[in-house]
Amino acid sequence: MSTIRATSNENIWKIDKFLGLNENPDGDTKLKLGEASVIRNWRVTRDRNLRRRPGFHTILELAEDKPIMGMWFGNVNGYEIGLAACDGKLWKFYASGGYLNSPVNLGSLSTAGSVSFFPFSNIVYILNGIEYYSYDGTTFTTVEGYVPLIITSRSPDGAEGIMLEEINKLNGKRKVWFSPDGTSTEFILPESGLSSIDDVVDLVTGQGYSGTYTKDKTNGKVTFTSAPTRGINTIEISYTFPTTYRNDVTGMRYAELYLGQQDNAVFLYGNGTNEAVYSSIDYNGTPRADYFPDLNEMKVADDNTPITSLIRHYSQMICYKTNSAYSVQYGLIVDAQGSEQWGFYVKPVNKRIGNTPLGQVQLVQNSPYTLFGNDLYEWANTSRYSTSLSIDERQAKRISDRIYSTLGNFDFKNCICYDNNDAQEYFIWDGGKGLVYNYAADAWYTYTTPNSVKVKCMCNIYDSLLFGMEDGTIRLLSENYFNDDGDAFDSYWESGSIDFNKPFMRKFMSEVWVAVKPQTTSKVTVTVATDKKSEYTERVIDNSLIDFWNINFADFSFKVSKKPQIKKLKIKAKKFAFLKFILKSQEPDSTATVLMIDPKIRETGYVK
Repeated sequence: MSTIRATSNENIWKIDKFLGLNENPDGDTKLKLGEASVIRNWRVTRDRNLRRRPGFHTILELAEDKPIMGMWFGNVNGYEIGLAACDGKLWKFYASGGYLNSPVNLGSLSTAGSVSFFPFSNIVYILNGIEYYSYDGTTFTTVEGYVPLIITSRSPDGAEGIMLEEINKLNGKRKVWFSPDGTSTEFILPESGLSSIDDVVDLVTGQGYSGTYTKDKTNGKVTFTSAPTRGINTIEISYTFPTTYRNDVTGMRYAELYLGQQDNAVFLYGNGTNEAVYSSIDYNGTPRADYFPDLNEMKVADDNTPITSLIRHYSQMICYKTNSAYSVQYGLIVDAQGSEQWGFYVKPVNKRIGNTPLGQVQLVQNSPYTLFGNDLYEWANTSRYSTSLSIDERQAKRISDRIYSTLGNFDFKNCICYDNNDAQEYFIWDGGKGLVYNYAADAWYTYTTPNSVKVKCMCNIYDSLLFGMEDGTIRLLSENYFNDDGDAFDSYWESGSIDFNKPFMRKFMSEVWVAVKPQTTSKVTVTVATDKKSEYTERVIDNSLIDFWNINFADFSFKVSKKPQIKKLKIKAKKFAFLKFILKSQEPDSTATVLMIDPKIRETGYVK
């Protein structure tokens, strides 16, 4: 009979790629080297190194303990400005290339719910579910709405005329062009019971009509003292009808631009129904964001589930409801008069998976990301012949398996999602806790905010990432800061339970080499845990450089080399089957970038 004896083998292992969070539901023994079972306030770099997260720095406080419900940065009439909605007001906090020391109060609007912004024709428009606003760089006002030209070539008695534009949901105002016959003095409008007859214009001169006339708003007519000169489309009469459908527009909270290959139509949604309304062009062919014709409505599927997001995807627009997804495609239809009109065709994409949080679908590397159920989905057509989404359940790919535990505890209805394309990071925030997906490195990690203050909105100003917080502050997340407004934050990384490919062997470790990038202030604490013991010796690596702008003589090192430094740490662990590495950093004036961990492991026998 042969006897198998345990041998003593010694190997140096290498962890040189940090792969982010993996919350395996079957435990952490199956994690790859470099994956973390816990990662908090660390981030994974593009090169898969582990770096302490940037610090939060307060740029401005708009109102004490009043949530910032929306932010936007962009170009308005040639000027770059930053806007924020907070404390029942619209604030301008950035202009002329810098943050304003005293933000400008532009006017009042409700901030009881989310506030969204979108630019169109050198104007920024604002939605809050109650009213519809615009800001042109000078004036902040409610959108009164375009006055449509509903009929042209109308005869004075109304017997003849050409229908042109539909009425505008935003107001009861209309215009009619008359063609006088040279003898009639009574001009009949298409509607009666009017709120007012506003203007009578001589279209030949472009001025108000010079002759005398009387207005009869009850019967809807204008009577001239003497008959206007014969002509075609020479008299314009504008009036206001008392009934409007303004609430169909002002009740919306979010917008998306789409028109086939172009972005000329504004789709508004988010009033809690399955309906979206969309804008049109005026009779001169100019796209407008203040003209929503009466029939420009799109109802998607059943009335029981609302539209939660619209997002343009290639030449189509994807419509997400709470439990389904649809593709919206642009086309042209011919009306009864033979005129071509815009048409939008809705086709089902997925009848079981949709999106939960209102207005939070993000286009990440040209693929929509949605939160549904307890999971995050990426929507992409992987077929070779088309990039458009179609009826195929495989196009909704679940990509949240590695974060199932943390994401499963998020309240999706209140989540804030944002794609920071500059850093290629996708954020999901639920209050003061955030999940971050670095899609350049394919790695997940978690962030916490200072004092767990909730994130309400986000925006980019160039390469700066700004957070609108529940306490009324605008905070910058930047590598230039090592703390949160002077307060330290806790960075913690814990590997999976590593068996070094031999779970049946007892092992011994006495030393480990850790490579840390030299930085102005760089400190990290290294320790381990095993299946035998939870607490072991903690070793601190201080790899700080001399920086005469930030000298701490207590930690004066005289190190000037920026080359990576390897530190040998003596940490003893014995008779273990599984080992965890733990990296911590809590210094208020320090960062840390860990490049690799190389433990020396010796096998000492079989597990008994």
